[in-house]
Amino acid sequence: MTRKLFLSLLTVFFIFTSVGCNKSPEVNEKSYAEHWNELDKNQKYWFVTTELEKLKAAGYSVIVEEYYFIDRLDSYYNDNPPGDLPAQEAIRKIGVSTGTIQMSLTK
Repeated sequence: MTRKLFLSLLTVFFIFTSVGCNKSPEVNEKSYAEHWNELDKNQKYWFVTTELEKLKAAGYSVIVEEYYFIDRLDSYYNDNPPGDLPAQEAIRKIGVSTGTIQMSLTK
């Protein structure tokens, strides 16, 4: 009986700690805009390049260069100081909405 009680308590403990470990914004945590704006041009270029390569590997085609997305992200994060959208998602949304990222017909 003691072992069952111990296992039950241990399970409850793990559930609460895993819920507590979810990434929730801290008061002092920087916004996505602050993170983006702290990057230099080279870091932005490699970040965008990496994300576009992931999309290409997933079967998407990209019809513009990295600098297109860097300019759009700079504009987005400067116009929206809270910057509540991560750069990875912003790249996808920009690409889909402008037609610069498309699903490839052949992979």
